[in-house]
Amino acid sequence: MLIVGVDSGGSDDESEPDEEPEYTAEQILQLRHILITEARAKALEKADDFCSCGQSAGGFAMFNTSDGNQICAGIPKEVQAALKKKTLPERFDALFALTHGLKNYDFWMNDNECWEPGQELEKAIKTLGKAWRDMLKNSDALLGIDGEFTRPGIEALLSQLQDDFASCEPTADYPFKWRA
Repeated sequence: MLIVGVDSGGSDDESEPDEEPEYTAEQILQLRHILITEARAKALEKADDFCSCGQSAGGFAMFNTSDGNQICAGIPKEVQAALKKKTLPERFDALFALTHGLKNYDFWMNDNECWEPGQELEKAIKTLGKAWRDMLKNSDALLGIDGEFTRPGIEALLSQLQDDFASCEPTADYPFKWRA
């Protein structure tokens, strides 16, 4: 799964086909991926169902404030469920999938009634951050991930989510502390 890509600098004019771009070594080094195993793919499906309020299977989704409230209130429970999986790799996969879903279906950050200090939105962000701080203290081998792609990929995903929280008015006051 591509987490950080490269701007190809291609033409926006679709009438002229772009030539195959040539990337520099520096651009290639900026790429970030997460390797998706069968277990991660299943975890992604389950997490997307939660994060989309059951709408991930369709091509068109509509969300409202009630859905945002539901996600904010449900994040701690989903994190707890991820952390109760039998093995550390299963916990990693479930927490990654939840995080990816929360970033992908980000409507809940803005559209909720839980944004005041001490309410569900703040608790959700703190819970998710703590789970990642604790998870990433483990070695790649223990987590069942590769250090070349997946570790840098998850760190890039978490940095992106941190930026999303910082730039969103309701979440800006609640720092996402995922680094140990």
